[in-house]
Amino acid sequence: MNFYVTFFTNMSILITCAYLFNLLYKNLFQHASSIVKNSAMIVIFIFCGWLAMMVGVQLKEGAVLDLRVVPIIFASLMFRNPRYVFIIGLGIAATRYCVNGVTPNALTGSINIVILGLVASGLVMLYERKQEWSYRKKATISLLTINLMQVIGIASFGALSREVYLKHIMPYTLPLSLLLGAFFLFIIYDFYKEQHRAEELRNKNVILVEQTNELKEAHKELEERALQILNSSKYKSEFISNMSHELRTPLNSIILLSELIRENEADKEDSENLQYAEIINSSSTELLRIIVDILDLAKMEAGKMEMDFGEVSITDITQLLQHQLAPLADQKKLSFEIIADKDVPALLVSDGLRLSQVLSNLTANAIKFTDRGSVTVHISNESEPGFIAFAVRDTGIGIDEHSRQLIFETFLQEDSTTRRKYEGTGLGLSISQQLARLLGGSLTLQSTKGVGSEFKLILPLTPPVDDAAGG
Repeated sequence: MNFYVTFFTNMSILITCAYLFNLLYKNLFQHASSIVKNSAMIVIFIFCGWLAMMVGVQLKEGAVLDLRVVPIIFASLMFRNPRYVFIIGLGIAATRYCVNGVTPNALTGSINIVILGLVASGLVMLYERKQEWSYRKKATISLLTINLMQVIGIASFGALSREVYLKHIMPYTLPLSLLLGAFFLFIIYDFYKEQHRAEELRNKNVILVEQTNELKEAHKELEERALQILNSSKYKSEFISNMSHELRTPLNSIILLSELIRENEADKEDSENLQYAEIINSSSTELLRIIVDILDLAKMEAGKMEMDFGEVSITDITQLLQHQLAPLADQKKLSFEIIADKDVPALLVSDGLRLSQVLSNLTANAIKFTDRGSVTVHISNESEPGFIAFAVRDTGIGIDEHSRQLIFETFLQEDSTTRRKYEGTGLGLSISQQLARLLGGSLTLQSTKGVGSEFKLILPLTPPVDDAAGG
């Protein structure tokens, strides 16, 4: 019999086709679209099936024995779409009529191939559900299943005498088909792995593109939300600014009226009205101070804080500070001192009102958080030429290292116990830091818990031109 020669010839042709296909695929179809790749592979698989039949063993009964099942087996491993595998089965079945025309044997042979195509399609669907299976396991299942189905088909459809086929042909062709099919699948394993890697890479690229689009959408949404927040913050600042103005007017009236009552009741001893007037006056003044802080904060957030730069006298600043805060230090029996070095210039260019506001905030805070010891304001030239430093030192409670940046945040103090004991809104330091920047300088802090703190305001003697112009 010529079975061995024919089957080895089939195998050689299929291996050659696989090698040529691999070269063509890498050079022509590697960067083609998936439709072009799949179409080319389907045509090549059908061509290989036809070629296997053309060089197969032609029996007297008209039947053809060959390795047409090998392209179908390989297709069940290569494709993930069962329809493509079924199309390959239909294509190879149609080319069966090109071997020796339309005959009963050709009809039964083509039906058998269509059935093998359906079986291979079912295997593809199985492999999609069992993606964890290895190539070796899937190849073994496809090789055994499709070859056995071919034997059953040939024996069932009667293209050959069942007895002749099962006793004299199948014992040779089935082992050869299994052996050579396994050899072919082993040879093309590298190509399978390469296609598998390419498929994974394509899937990852698709996922990456989807994630990139999602990130773009998320970024766009974040920008829109940021704009909404910005507008909301702007509207909030404008609302606070307007409300602060509305509140200041009646408060000023209350303060003036309370002062008039105090003057009228000043000559009367043990006057309850005098006590009430003083309470009203002090409470209203404190409330007005808080409202002014909120108004300043709103202006800064809205970018509407106007700076009025001009010549400021250091002597005037220190005298105002002494007049405002010395009584507070005396009430707590603290040593309060303002020291200006001799080489400090008499004048600097700044916004006198805002400079006084910052120094008053820092000094008032120092007095508030100091129970015993001293509070000192030291004015000196900074080591960098053209700058002056205002250092406010105290021997108060001090601040932990992790809380030093926190205290500059709006509405925050070091912790809740500090707020309960010393009260306050937590706006003073935040406003002072922002005012320091608007004045062209900076505000820094050095502190040790339980020892004391030093806030240093560093300002230029002459602010930058754009800052002065912007005021």
